[in-house]
Amino acid sequence: MPTSPYCHIETLAAFLIFIRPTSVLDIGLGNGKIGFIVRDCLDVTMGERYKRSDWKVILDGIEIFPDYIQDHQKAIYNKIFIGNAFEYIDVIGVYDLIIAGDVLEHFEKNKAWSFLDKCAAHCNKYLILNLPLGEKWEQPTIYGNPHEKHLSSWTQEELAPFTSMKQIYSCKEAGDYGCFLIKKEDYLSYRQQQTG
Repeated sequence: MPTSPYCHIETLAAFLIFIRPTSVLDIGLGNGKIGFIVRDCLDVTMGERYKRSDWKVILDGIEIFPDYIQDHQKAIYNKIFIGNAFEYIDVIGVYDLIIAGDVLEHFEKNKAWSFLDKCAAHCNKYLILNLPLGEKWEQPTIYGNPHEKHLSSWTQEELAPFTSMKQIYSCKEAGDYGCFLIKKEDYLSYRQQQTG
């Protein structure tokens, strides 16, 4: 969906304050909620820069479904790249922080791991993953977007070996939802051990 649960917003803001990135890539920006939080937290609240002309944080996004992009996202993000993040990330720059919000579950498992490898190659410091956990979070194609279908499920145990901080939330009907902060070097070390 172009949106996600609201439960993780406080944790996301805490992670942003902890990291204090100067450049952020929001993958799967959808309706732009994460972008608004990034801009408000880093430029307005912490930087006391409420005017767009004064913003210093670079905030870019990748969205695969062009119909999701409207004027309000264009007002918040510096650049919005339209295309498949799996391919697009190879041709854009490096960011202090990459946020993949509700993205992994839209890839088959092996491709998702490859995607995380690509994210690690394009971030200087941290990744934040927001995603549903467990098999109850089924989702078909919706909003006329063929990319909305869930193709994999994830557990916090799979992400634990390289996670620095996390918060897990219980969503009664669908199951758990997690917000994970990952240091680039921890992820790379884990992947090197796994792939030999």
